[in-house]
Amino acid sequence: MSFPKGWPLGITRQSEGSLRLRNVKFENWLSSHGQKAAHERWLRELYPWPVLAQVECDAAQIGRPQRIVYDGVEFQVTLKAVRFQADHGTYKYRLFVESDGLGWHSRSYADEFDMCGAPDGSFVTLFHAKKEESLEKIAKAFFKRSWSDLSPDAFKTLAVSRFLAASIAGGVAEETFRAYSLTHYPQARLIGASVPMLASGDDLWVGYRFFSEDAYEWARRSAGNAARVVALYFADTKYQFKTDLPPGTTVQSIAQLDSSELGGRHGDLIRVLLRGLELPTETLGREQLAPIILGHTRAPASTLVEADVHEALAALKRPCDSKSELRYQLAAAVVLNAWIESERRLGFSQRKKFYAFKEKINSLANWAMTAELPGVRLWAEALPHSKTPILYIRVDDVDFSFHAIPFARRLLDSGGSQLTWSGVRLKPIAPLVLAWARALLDAGVPTASRPHG
Repeated sequence: MSFPKGWPLGITRQSEGSLRLRNVKFENWLSSHGQKAAHERWLRELYPWPVLAQVECDAAQIGRPQRIVYDGVEFQVTLKAVRFQADHGTYKYRLFVESDGLGWHSRSYADEFDMCGAPDGSFVTLFHAKKEESLEKIAKAFFKRSWSDLSPDAFKTLAVSRFLAASIAGGVAEETFRAYSLTHYPQARLIGASVPMLASGDDLWVGYRFFSEDAYEWARRSAGNAARVVALYFADTKYQFKTDLPPGTTVQSIAQLDSSELGGRHGDLIRVLLRGLELPTETLGREQLAPIILGHTRAPASTLVEADVHEALAALKRPCDSKSELRYQLAAAVVLNAWIESERRLGFSQRKKFYAFKEKINSLANWAMTAELPGVRLWAEALPHSKTPILYIRVDDVDFSFHAIPFARRLLDSGGSQLTWSGVRLKPIAPLVLAWARALLDAGVPTASRPHG
């Protein structure tokens, strides 16, 4: 057994054949570091704790790569140095962690960590060896919208998603509830904590979950801990679940809150999270999409994916205050129409509940008629063997059509002018329609004067 230089007498080794620090867990770090800033706690939570718990820290291992497999992913950890810190009475172990991190659930590493332990072999603390670690650099580029500085391979991981989602949720909450003196809850965690992310004494608790079902569950569980409990979420759960809430609790979409309270300043960032960290640079531009949407160019194969549905459900919760917003929300409705039809063909009849989005289309049609936006026309046509007419909304030469919208009957009965449908079916190319409308929205078309929620 070899001992690092300066190893004091009387030290208790963990065992004769091993020196693995005991209790290397985030929970133990958090119990003594809960006062740290929120982003520091989130970064620590995402460290590879189960891997570091298996590292042999005996000085004889210096320079020898240790192969550690966790959850099907291979890591290579090399003990670079061991140093006794007399001022703290602890040992600092410099570890170099490497992993290719292929896939959503496996983050890549080429990082040095300093892990500290007491002389009796118990864990004390853990931190990154550099002042700014890779996840912080990713976050800086993300919030600056420096998309070209982000590598898709390093960016598209669950760890990145969790860190960015928490950062956005915290920022939106702090700006929205600025009337309260909010502080980050010391024991808050990114994953599954029962405590809030932010709190203002007994007046307000704010928590967040990525999916709506989990947000409702957290709100119910937290009821009574503060006069007001608010649960925020990013994506709607796509099946039926329990949505009743006790008094004093509310659940809100982050996209909706950002749009209605903050002018949508985080809208593009929220969409990246909803779309599984798809960068804006990875999609076709509006110039490429316009000929397809107008029917001038044959559409390429277009498959509806989960990210389209997440984005569409969030889009229809936003207030509408412009032609570009109207176009975007109508495109979102096309996506939901296509998705529900596809799901019902597969036997998922419960998806029918999402037809509630047609209430929003009815509301949008009313608003569009009143706003008298240039380039926007509405008309309705009676259908044989159908009690309800079909509603058409033309936005700059692109015709959106919907069945079972009450406003269509009003249009038909008013005897307004009839136009001729362009003949371009949007439902088969729904993902491209949404991408096109999103691109126009992000281009910043001037807004109308009368917003509608």
